[in-house]
Amino acid sequence: QFLRISLEAYGAGVQTMATAAAGLACCEQVLPDLVVLDLGLPDSEGLNILPRLKRLGRQQPLPVLVLTVRKEQQFIESAKTLGADAYLTNPCFVADVIETISGLLETNTPPHLSLVVTESPPIEGTQDTLLIKGAANRKP
Repeated sequence: QFLRISLEAYGAGVQTMATAAAGLACCEQVLPDLVVLDLGLPDSEGLNILPRLKRLGRQQPLPVLVLTVRKEQQFIESAKTLGADAYLTNPCFVADVIETISGLLETNTPPHLSLVVTESPPIEGTQDTLLIKGAANRKP
């Protein structure tokens, strides 16, 4: 929740999904500009959905930031091989997450974040950040 509040304070539209299935469905409908992906999802391993997320990009692969508690090199290497654009481990500073997201958006889309209200249909030209985070792994 703290990350969501922090990203929204920077003007990002954030939608959170607790499962891989919900996250994929949301991405297919909303087509976010960036996904923050947790690897410990209750219904699927985050690495399993990473290649599918990457294929959802508009004109280029969808940027994916993996944000997880898994620090082992095998997970980092697997995520990079499957297309993760960045990999951060929790706990981390919110400023590092925001800096990483800004860098990814600058290289993929204009560096502008707009608030998108979850209940409303997306506004054309705005950017969304989708946070896919397992409910069991949420940290304040």
